Amino acid sequence: MEYRLLGKTGLKVSPWCLGTMTFGESQWKLGGVDQKTATTMVGMALDRGINFFDTADIYSAGAAEQMLGVAVKGHRQQAVIATKARGTMGEGPNDSGLSRKHLIDALEGSLRRLGTDYIDLYQVHGIDAATPIEETMQTLNSFVEQGKVRYLGLSNFPAWQIVKSHLLAEHRGWEPFVSAQMHYSLVNRDIEYEVIPACLDQGLGILVWSPLSGGFLSGKYHAGKAPAGTRFGDRDLWFPPFDRALGERVLGPLEQAAKAHGSSMAAISLAWLKNRPGVTSVLIGARNLEQLKANLAALDLEVRADTLAELDDASRPAAMYPGWMVATQSGR
Repeated sequence: MEYRLLGKTGLKVSPWCLGTMTFGESQWKLGGVDQKTATTMVGMALDRGINFFDTADIYSAGAAEQMLGVAVKGHRQQAVIATKARGTMGEGPNDSGLSRKHLIDALEGSLRRLGTDYIDLYQVHGIDAATPIEETMQTLNSFVEQGKVRYLGLSNFPAWQIVKSHLLAEHRGWEPFVSAQMHYSLVNRDIEYEVIPACLDQGLGILVWSPLSGGFLSGKYHAGKAPAGTRFGDRDLWFPPFDRALGERVLGPLEQAAKAHGSSMAAISLAWLKNRPGVTSVLIGARNLEQLKANLAALDLEVRADTLAELDDASRPAAMYPGWMVATQSGR
């Protein structure tokens, strides 16, 4: 297994990270993985050299964290555990957000559920317009000083907030964010406009969530098909959103690439992401062991450079201003 440094740190993580949103009974009905299966999944990941595991307090109302804690018992030193805070964890007015109060409560809750006395990567799950970023970052810095958190990360931030938070940490002498967990896939390349350049400039490692865009890139929705029991089927939960016309255009060359490599469309999609600029690790998840085995197949897949270029061309987003002006003035 090839390990990569996370941002500007010395922390080594696998290029694949096991996501746990499917653990427990998710409020989005995306889960259903029981403890026995979750423990088996974590064991499979560890056996393949994956040392990185991602969860969040809101996944299955805390059950996913608890299940991950049980699954890694006996392997805690081997595992790099990442969790997230911001979402609603109760009915009170301070049971969500990035205030000092909520973050302290959220951290203590995550530590308790995970059954650990420290978290390797503590991530804020999005911005909170009601809370000054200074309050959030000072609180997060105190977590590192107390030894309860090793590194800090962000998720779902716009580029200007990424840069602002990094400069603020530098100015105040606080711990900076070292990673950015963002949505990225062959059918949603929005972060290439501003977020990836910001992360490259500030030295944040990108962690990719939903790399198959809710399973769309597995191919099971080709030609308008929406099998019963799937996210885009009878539940019609189109999340994360993307241009469906673009999706159909991408599925054709993706299917051809899979046949040419004797692999699955999902594995090809994951392999394409693995070596994109700025990407440190790609989150893979599964609702059952068969799905996880299929995703793990991407670990051994070597995709030809010409195939990657074809997929890049087929999914390339339209240039947006001022990006096209920057490219024009730079002679690109």
